Amino acid sequence: MRTFLVIIVFISVIFSAYSQSLDDAIRNAALQIQEGLESRSTIIVYQFQSANNNLSNYILNELFDLLVNSRKFIVLDRDAQEVVNAEIEYQFNTSAGMISDDSLASLTRRIGAQAIITGSLDDAGDEYRFRIRVIGTETVAAVVSFVGRVSKNDRRIANLAGREASIGEKIATGALNIIFGLGSYLEHDIGGGITISAGYLLAAGLFIVEATALDWSNPLVGVPATIGLGVAGITFIYGFIRPFIYNRSPKLASIFDNTQFGIYHAGDPQNGGLRFQITHIISF
Repeated sequence: MRTFLVIIVFISVIFSAYSQSLDDAIRNAALQIQEGLESRSTIIVYQFQSANNNLSNYILNELFDLLVNSRKFIVLDRDAQEVVNAEIEYQFNTSAGMISDDSLASLTRRIGAQAIITGSLDDAGDEYRFRIRVIGTETVAAVVSFVGRVSKNDRRIANLAGREASIGEKIATGALNIIFGLGSYLEHDIGGGITISAGYLLAAGLFIVEATALDWSNPLVGVPATIGLGVAGITFIYGFIRPFIYNRSPKLASIFDNTQFGIYHAGDPQNGGLRFQITHIISF
């Protein structure tokens, strides 16, 4: 298992040399933390600095969830963070104003944390630099340091920071989606890209069934091709409007990502036996 994790981290480090999505950067940082810290360490995901509070909170919450779900660490909850915040505010008001790493480490050590996680998202001109530091509370030394390059076109950052893509950008993305969801993939909207690719592949599969599996005497001749044409048309329209849906509401977009269309045999020969089905997957 450890060897597998090392391979994943190695691959992640290679790809971190290139621009990636914000969500990918968070996942890669979590993997590097898992590799760099000892199992069962008590840690606190403390603070993240960015230009926007919504963005900072999103990153903190995502990193917190990934580390908790790794089941490798004891991750202190936000109540512990509030204790540290209150003590820092007190020290800030009763001192010169600057809280050192020593003081921060001392405070977090007092509540049982062996490591504190901080980070920042810095504007580096044509890209963002995503940085995560893990500081040991005993040594006040950096135990893990992760740096990733995040694309300036990342839609998650744009949404959380309140900047929406222009109409021209959305139209360009929609046009590229004709090529099996390429526009969505380029915008790091992986869910949208997969949905569009799956739609076109399903349509192609239905055309292949029509061409190879049915002869002219079969009563179902023309049905797969007709359905395939409909699926291709729906996918085409969805691919074009996807950027408008995604940039306006990622939550609404996720509903489409988890909705599946399919055809099944209902066992009713009299009516052709084929039924169209829509399924929505809810994860909890």
